[in-house]
Amino acid sequence: MNLNIEHALATAQQHCAAGRFDDASTLLHTILANVPDQGEALEGLGYIAAGQGDHARAADYLIRAAAHLSMSAEQMHFAAKVCQVAQRHEDAIALFERCLAGSPGHVASMHGAAMSLIQLGEHERARELLVRLCKIQPQSAEAQYNLGTLLGTMERHQDEMDAYRRAIAINPRFVRAYVNLGVALRDLGRFDEALLQFKKALALDPNDAGARTNRAQTNLLLGEFEHGWREYEWRWRDGTQTHGFPPGTQWTGAQPVAGKTIFVHHEQGLGDTLQFVRFVDRLGAAGARVVLRVQDVLLPLLEDYPGAAEVIGERAEVPRFDYHIPLLSLPFALKARATDLGVPGAYLHADAALASQWDDVLAGVGRRPRIGIVWSGSRTHLNDRKRSMALDQLMPLLDANADCFALQPDVREGDRAALAQLDQRGVLRDVSARLTTFAETAALIARLDLVISVDTAVAHLAGALGKPVWIALPFMPDWRWQLERSDSPWYAQARLFRQPAQGDWAAVVAALRAAIDGLRGA
Repeated sequence: MNLNIEHALATAQQHCAAGRFDDASTLLHTILANVPDQGEALEGLGYIAAGQGDHARAADYLIRAAAHLSMSAEQMHFAAKVCQVAQRHEDAIALFERCLAGSPGHVASMHGAAMSLIQLGEHERARELLVRLCKIQPQSAEAQYNLGTLLGTMERHQDEMDAYRRAIAINPRFVRAYVNLGVALRDLGRFDEALLQFKKALALDPNDAGARTNRAQTNLLLGEFEHGWREYEWRWRDGTQTHGFPPGTQWTGAQPVAGKTIFVHHEQGLGDTLQFVRFVDRLGAAGARVVLRVQDVLLPLLEDYPGAAEVIGERAEVPRFDYHIPLLSLPFALKARATDLGVPGAYLHADAALASQWDDVLAGVGRRPRIGIVWSGSRTHLNDRKRSMALDQLMPLLDANADCFALQPDVREGDRAALAQLDQRGVLRDVSARLTTFAETAALIARLDLVISVDTAVAHLAGALGKPVWIALPFMPDWRWQLERSDSPWYAQARLFRQPAQGDWAAVVAALRAAIDGLRGA
């Protein structure tokens, strides 16, 4: 076929301008059938795919186009942004850097490259770019703010706060900078200063959900439950989550519930469900018929929960209800105070039949304490970097006079080799393959003497089962663990071991080891 490529490209461009994208695409594919590396045709198909929302396919076309086409800075930047949206960050960085090589002051590409480097964990390279960006744009409050958020990730907290203050000096109405400055101050234990920053943010925008929810979490951390529960309801307005039910249908505590069906639905993590399910009982006691929805992995454990008339999984059809309520809104609706948090004894129970299935694992285990160990939680958790540790950081615990069992199904790649060696030596038995639901985990915990865990769902499970649980906490813990105390109002058998300084897991592990040595028979 004798194809006039220039004419075909011009015709394809006319089709695109008129919105005839299928016709344009057909013509561009015809060009590629004749000249497989024709850069403008590849670029055109990339633009069409991006416009249709298929960023993965668009990235493929644009990467190929960039290899065969002399692109302008704006063309290169567009291709890089498409790769970024497609989560192809290495390709995005390569394109951003090509753009910067030709246009060193291209601010958007500098910022884009930094954002992709952050996604890949290359924080120092990202910091260098953002510092350079701040020098090029000394009056950009946004650039200072982005630098501050990165410095916070790098745990350079003083530098982080300095960046937020520079952002505020440039733009005194920069609400997000006040909020992030408040969070940084809170993480350093400077609570009065943190609350002042949230107050300043809310003076500028009383409806800022980030300021409201962070102030709520700070008040909850300080034990100010009445203020904390009320403002914690703003979490539904910050854009991070939604329950999808019509306004006006949520139970707020004001409506009578006797004879009504209340649909209580899970939110956030597995540990939250295990912790807050205790409040469901109060609805039943008030005469409500409670339908409880929980995550599927928790369903075998909670399906017979006595406080609910019915328990369903997350994929089940939503039942007809009079009112609904998210699980973590129950303390607000019930006006829970500090004295209302605890439950005497266990409120969850392991299946006795499942407990017997662990006989083979426990065979030959003698009189030494049986201890379940959890050293990391879900890697998608917002605070995972601070709350989890690597297995090798726990080594001083594992030669104690005890029999230890790994209680986490999700073993990270960096820990697999060490766990396999410890399991082979009988130092830390790996039962992760059998922990497919929390019912199985509960059954094993029922056969143990103690659980030692970082702040993750297994800690809440052990507490709810009434099992002694020692919880290793970062310097600034999640709000539910409050401050300074070594016990918890949530779980009578919990004992808290806190970092004395940011990142100091060694001191926590040493304290845990001393406590194990103090156990009878250890």
